[in-house]
Amino acid sequence: MTQPPPPSLPSYAAVNGYVAESAGELAEVFSRVIARSRGGAQCTLLVDGEEILNVSGGSVQADTPVQVFSVSKAIVASAAMHARQNGKLDLDQPLASYWPEMNKSSTRDITARMVLDHSCGIPGVSRVLSTDELLAGELDRAIEQQEPFWEPGTEHGYGAFTFGALMNGVFTHALDVDVATYVDQYFTTPTGHDFWFGAPDGVAQRLAALSFDFPVLTAHHAEALATGRALFDGSFVPILSGAPFFFSDPRVVRANWPSLSGVSTATDLAHLLAAITGISSGTGLLSSESVAELARERRSGMDRALCHVTRFGSGVELPHVYSPMLGGASFGHQGAGGAIVVLDPARDVVFSFVSTHTQPTVGASDAALTLLAATNEWLAQR
Repeated sequence: MTQPPPPSLPSYAAVNGYVAESAGELAEVFSRVIARSRGGAQCTLLVDGEEILNVSGGSVQADTPVQVFSVSKAIVASAAMHARQNGKLDLDQPLASYWPEMNKSSTRDITARMVLDHSCGIPGVSRVLSTDELLAGELDRAIEQQEPFWEPGTEHGYGAFTFGALMNGVFTHALDVDVATYVDQYFTTPTGHDFWFGAPDGVAQRLAALSFDFPVLTAHHAEALATGRALFDGSFVPILSGAPFFFSDPRVVRANWPSLSGVSTATDLAHLLAAITGISSGTGLLSSESVAELARERRSGMDRALCHVTRFGSGVELPHVYSPMLGGASFGHQGAGGAIVVLDPARDVVFSFVSTHTQPTVGASDAALTLLAATNEWLAQR
């Protein structure tokens, strides 16, 4: 008698890479979020110096470089702290003392520390800039001409694009070197872990393809725009007008913009930040005192730019309701494409997640938040 054919099985979300024996549940959570997501993702988890998880799925492999957007800011902040630690940069010295164009009455008291904690009063610029103008460096000139939106140091507002231009100005005027060169010299070359501000030739050809959902405002942000509470940023007009076209522009892919042009993998991100901070790697390029200073809370409360509550150290995000990270003493940074990196010095943990798909609201993706919650529970049960 002929047997009926077996029922066909649905496709499944394969998990590629290394999974420690104790982390099978986390790998299954990764498979679940891949199944629910578009595109591809990578995730790396380091605990107590051990690689617990190093996985990829969907449209990417573990070594596929991905644009990680504002995760770049964590690297910029680390570079600033490294320069301070080594006596090259005084983060509390007024920018005007080495940056002539900032030596006007409204900006004379701004310091690099205020740029890092987003309290400098220049989270955006009033002048509308085109993509061509951004690529030509016009944001630098617009910042030098911009009047602060509030008295520097009194409030805070996330400088999505201006943060990188301002910090690049700090490095070039005070140290005669741009952020990308500094990071290459002191971080990526010595450690052997890749991170680029803009994809260089050879990397751009291997870069993961991005996909985007149509943007949707939250109810709170829509109200802020309708009532005029949301601050206008002319530097973000090209992105808001068409993020898929903007970020797929080959010139933008290669642009050196420290705020949002980072390119890396989850593996390199996790191991690079472990090497920089010493968290889950033993010794780091930053002292424990410098890491504590990096993560010490400097700003908390209503964000004038994002129109919701945020918390910042010196250039890194701290846990808040919209991005709980790993809670407690953890810190890190999220990116518009859904990526996030989180470090927890109290539990010796480094977590990184990279995604190729941008959801309707930018920032850490639902997949990243799910994996972070799962990781927190896994750590609690160890």
